[in-house]
Amino acid sequence: MTLHKPSSQFEPAKLQDMHPHMPYLAPMPMQTQNLRANFADPNAYPQSLDSKTLALRFFTFGTAFAITIALIGIMADWFAPEGYMASEWLLMALVGFSTFWIALSVATSIIGLVVPKNDTPAPAADALSAQDVALLIPIFEEDAEAVFGRVKAMRNALAARPTNHRFSIFILSDTQNAETAQQEQLAFNRLTGEGRSAGGVPVFYRRRRDNIERKTGNIRDWVCHWGSAWNAFITLDADSLMSARAIIRLADELSISPATGLIQTVPRLISAQTVAARVLQFANNVYGNVLASGLERWSGIDGNYWGHNAIIRTRAFATSAGLPHLSGTGPLSGTIKSHDFVEAALLRRAGWSVRMLPQIEESYEEVPQTMVDYVLRDRRWCQGNLQHLRLLLTPGLPLASRFHMLQGAMSYISSLVWFVLLIVWTLMGRSEDQNIIRYFTDSNPLFPQWPHVDAVGRTLVLALVFALLLTPKLLGLLCVASRDWSLRDLGGPARFLLSSFLEIVLSFILAPIMMVQHVVAVMRTAIGLDAGWCPQNRQTTHHSLSTLLRFHWLETAMGVILTLMLASQLVSIWLLPVAGSLLLAVPISSLTGRTIKTGSLFSSLLTTKENWAPSRILTLARLSTTKKPEIQDGIPASPSPVNGTMRAQPDKF
Repeated sequence: MTLHKPSSQFEPAKLQDMHPHMPYLAPMPMQTQNLRANFADPNAYPQSLDSKTLALRFFTFGTAFAITIALIGIMADWFAPEGYMASEWLLMALVGFSTFWIALSVATSIIGLVVPKNDTPAPAADALSAQDVALLIPIFEEDAEAVFGRVKAMRNALAARPTNHRFSIFILSDTQNAETAQQEQLAFNRLTGEGRSAGGVPVFYRRRRDNIERKTGNIRDWVCHWGSAWNAFITLDADSLMSARAIIRLADELSISPATGLIQTVPRLISAQTVAARVLQFANNVYGNVLASGLERWSGIDGNYWGHNAIIRTRAFATSAGLPHLSGTGPLSGTIKSHDFVEAALLRRAGWSVRMLPQIEESYEEVPQTMVDYVLRDRRWCQGNLQHLRLLLTPGLPLASRFHMLQGAMSYISSLVWFVLLIVWTLMGRSEDQNIIRYFTDSNPLFPQWPHVDAVGRTLVLALVFALLLTPKLLGLLCVASRDWSLRDLGGPARFLLSSFLEIVLSFILAPIMMVQHVVAVMRTAIGLDAGWCPQNRQTTHHSLSTLLRFHWLETAMGVILTLMLASQLVSIWLLPVAGSLLLAVPISSLTGRTIKTGSLFSSLLTTKENWAPSRILTLARLSTTKKPEIQDGIPASPSPVNGTMRAQPDKF
């Protein structure tokens, strides 16, 4: 195990001079973990899973396996009369693999809906249990005004809310562009112009000249040089925003639970200004809570970490979660890109609990505005998640932590399976007599024999799969519809139902395009293409036609081929929606990426609580930044939406 200490090439005084906007050094060594040997932190408080969590896991995975086996059984019954060919075994394996992950979401959603949640807040910390908590905001080539506007909002909110905890905010910049760095410095100077510790919440700023190891190196640098002065830190991305109430709730929960090393909130998406972003925001904020609640129930102390909007015990992190470099060359080696899943797993291995608290509200992050920006981000995530496959056999990891990492990788690999399944479905043609490949005789064994599934059978399989895909959404809608206050926050029953229908339709239209793009992301990683580390575009961007053509040429080509097959009656009419989506990938990407104008058809659809009843911290953030988006979450700030007036939540932080 390697012990990382504060930089030794500089004397402490000189290092302090290099970072004049930082507090005095408070070094804390950070240990790099050995992934070939088990590790237990002697300061941890190991816990065992309770019987309720074990029972929920048994139900979740048992239900997923039961649904999968049942569907495979139906297909096996079709094939049984003529015996099983290799191609039929392949088809059953593909369908079974795809079904399991969908069924797992169904079972998780059921738990999230029916199992009561523990929504009792932790008692407020007293003077003895109060925590020194740092809010860490790593940034890289970001819009300085937007970042520091959110910082100002959180600082003012914390200053206005009484608490025994002591908070400090750190903007940790990895920016290399000189002009952007100058903008950060100016924004910091404006923010601290009336005093660095306005309201008792100091704000610090540091820019690294050498941004090695990206975000993980940025956090490690802070821990090694300043970490020992803070009991815990809350990680926030550049687009993160949390209310004072949510931040204090995290600190309270950690203060009363010495066995806990990390607590993750479930951020809600905000700032959706396009149709594509609205679809993501609506799905996340309406259906996501049921899924997140179910995940929290069966995970228990083996929760996961999503890299931001979470609180972490500093000493536990320094001792147990230091990430090594992976050996070899290529995109699956070197720095661990998707660090969060791995850090959570290492904390659990060391004996610390990792918990998820979806009941903590007013935790936010922004959403990519266009399909192009979403996919570019997904390529980085895909590379990092596939890297986790190398870590599944790390000694000492709990089974649930291994599964979290496997599930992250499968979220991309499953698209490859769906892609292969689409090809098989296409080659099977419309019926046994109309296969695309027509060589099915024993005298010509060089060609494959495609499974003989009649039209009724294929229709039934597709119907069952679509039903499974819709079930988590329907359970989420049922959860919202059962609460009248939720419907009011979503614009009323009629608008909510119309938005739900629209989201389902648009999701099915976008799904084939995203499937192909995920396949591209997996194949890029497989052949050794590094997704790189580029700043995320968080603004609305009207991509040119040439850009969209270069980005979606593969989907378009596939759409042309499928459309020609449909016109020639070579493939089933069931593939028409897929063919249409792929053929029109460019115009779909263009239209869904356009900014929604106030007063347009979409201006009051696919909206969520953050549009109709924005929390106080969202309002503060909008007032604290000089960003001037074309719209504010698609809803004008002037009176309208609900009974002629914009409703606001009670004045709370």
